[in-house]
Amino acid sequence: MARGYIEDRELELLLRPLIYTSWMFYPFFGLLLAGVIWLFYNFQLQFFEGHHFTGQGSQGAIWGILVADIVHFIGISHVGIAISAVVRILNLERYKQLARIAELVTLASLTTAVLNISMDVGRPDRFIFNVVKHGRFHAPFVWSMTVITTYLIGSSVYLYLAMRRDLYICSLVLPSHKRWLYKLLALGYSDTPQSRQTHERVVWWLAVIILPIMVSVHSVYGYIFGMQAGRPGWFNPFQAPYFVLGAIVTGFSFVIIVLAILRQTFGWQEIFYPRIFKGLGVFLGFVTWLYLYFLFSEWLTGTYAPPAAERVVFNDVLFGRFAKITWPATILGMVVPFWIFFIQGANPRICSIKLTVLAAIPVFISMWIWRYLIVVPSFYHPHLPYKIAPYMPTFFDWSLIAGSFIFCAFLYTVLVKVLPVLELPEEVRVATHSPVILPYYVSPYERIKNILGLIKRFTIPLTLLAGVGLIATGIITRETPPAPAIWVLGIITLWSLPLQICILPKRESARRYRWLY
Repeated sequence: MARGYIEDRELELLLRPLIYTSWMFYPFFGLLLAGVIWLFYNFQLQFFEGHHFTGQGSQGAIWGILVADIVHFIGISHVGIAISAVVRILNLERYKQLARIAELVTLASLTTAVLNISMDVGRPDRFIFNVVKHGRFHAPFVWSMTVITTYLIGSSVYLYLAMRRDLYICSLVLPSHKRWLYKLLALGYSDTPQSRQTHERVVWWLAVIILPIMVSVHSVYGYIFGMQAGRPGWFNPFQAPYFVLGAIVTGFSFVIIVLAILRQTFGWQEIFYPRIFKGLGVFLGFVTWLYLYFLFSEWLTGTYAPPAAERVVFNDVLFGRFAKITWPATILGMVVPFWIFFIQGANPRICSIKLTVLAAIPVFISMWIWRYLIVVPSFYHPHLPYKIAPYMPTFFDWSLIAGSFIFCAFLYTVLVKVLPVLELPEEVRVATHSPVILPYYVSPYERIKNILGLIKRFTIPLTLLAGVGLIATGIITRETPPAPAIWVLGIITLWSLPLQICILPKRESARRYRWLY
């Protein structure tokens, strides 16, 4: 990189992914790109040819491993914003640099979940048209579309505003051929104390707002399963909290794995020291124990004195055809890692990153298996007068699953190489020339800022009224198409408010002197 712009080693360390590119990156990125091409090749086969490529037969499971993958990636997405919001709200300095890494996990995994939904429905164009135009407020997929749209846009707005200052700094300190991109992304940000204070205040309130939205997303998917009265094994009031807790377990295990990879790749050992991993491992062990408690409660009620259909499903999961994956996923994937986390947390002399990561990997894998065990077994006992054909995922199914993980890794890699992953310090020494003082001069740029500041006074209340009005209209006319499109448009309109508050400049009175750089 060009010398003279970054004067201290700390800033160079924080911006290392944007400055240096190892020769090993190119073959790795090429493999990821090949995997993404393979994924979309299979997707277009299903788009034009239909679902006959999959293992979902007319007398077997109509939902398969792709639905389990959807639930899994939505679960991963939860913990990113959860970590970032909690760190910001509670001001946890030790985990401050972990926040944005987790935020990028949310963005990559939630995008992958949306892609999985598109692949599962087969024809996403028809799905979107029918849900938006003809959807009813009591339809599960209408609420799925609503909460995912809310969460995806809200997470993107939160992530952008949290890193806007860092994008501005990158436009000053990175090599000249890269500055234009970050100057464009910063959208005219000026690093003044007032601007910092505004962004901090808006992002803090966004963190408060987005936490219940995060819970609502996985709760809705729990309701999709839990309110199916005709499906034994699903009809359960535990499903919503069960799904939210599973999302926390999945997300924390994934963040530990990602953090270990980034730490080793970019030499961030002095930023992410072993105590951080130990703290994450202790929390993951605690939520894993809670998840095991939920499993025990569900198994006890499903085998002790259940209705006949429930007993059949649970016997199949615990002692029948699915037992060969149920018990390894439970014992090796949850019980053993829990004891590893517990022993390490209880013993102050044990603080091992490798031990934490090795325990997090089986937890992550077992959570995917448990999503499969939630989705598939119920389809084998639908109270129909014919024998159900066994569900066997095909090579096409597994290609979509593998491609989904590759797509998530590809997208995360791109984000890491383009955006500042770590938060930059408040005081950054940047080599610039001395300011020049010109009396009684108002530049055209200042005039434009004043005009935008004047517009800001009117756009914010109008946007608030428009957003609330659209949501109210959609709810009132919920039986009339296209009500879902109306309230989703209202939600998107409201999410533009934080951007307007932070991006549109404040109107200032004319000053006697202007500082021009």
